[in-house]
Amino acid sequence: MIKGDIRKLDFEDESMSFVYSYNTIFHMKKSDIGVAMEEIKRVLKPEGLCLVNFLSIYDEGYGEGKELNKGEYLQMERGAKVIHSYLDLEEGEKYFEGLNILFKESRILERMYEGKKIRQAYVDYILCK
Repeated sequence: MIKGDIRKLDFEDESMSFVYSYNTIFHMKKSDIGVAMEEIKRVLKPEGLCLVNFLSIYDEGYGEGKELNKGEYLQMERGAKVIHSYLDLEEGEKYFEGLNILFKESRILERMYEGKKIRQAYVDYILCK
């Protein structure tokens, strides 16, 4: 396992066939999401695939906590302050220049978490370079 910063991937250009970022990239400011997506595009091989998801504004956490910028909030998660960036249903696509969207799905989940019913909302993408 390699730990690192998604905004500065320690891999050669066009060296990855697949990049998987699930429930990860939205834990930073939107400007940093842009930097991270540029790194993902840099390391993807031609025809390489990327699976990425974003929190959507339909998530119950949207608007909670200290607002850092539009759609960005500092929130408590498991006892720590964590950034959560929430995107509308089209906003994520601004990061995908040079990529083709193969699949897009808006998901709203209601489930029990620690004895409480919660609503989580995501926009999932499968992208191809």
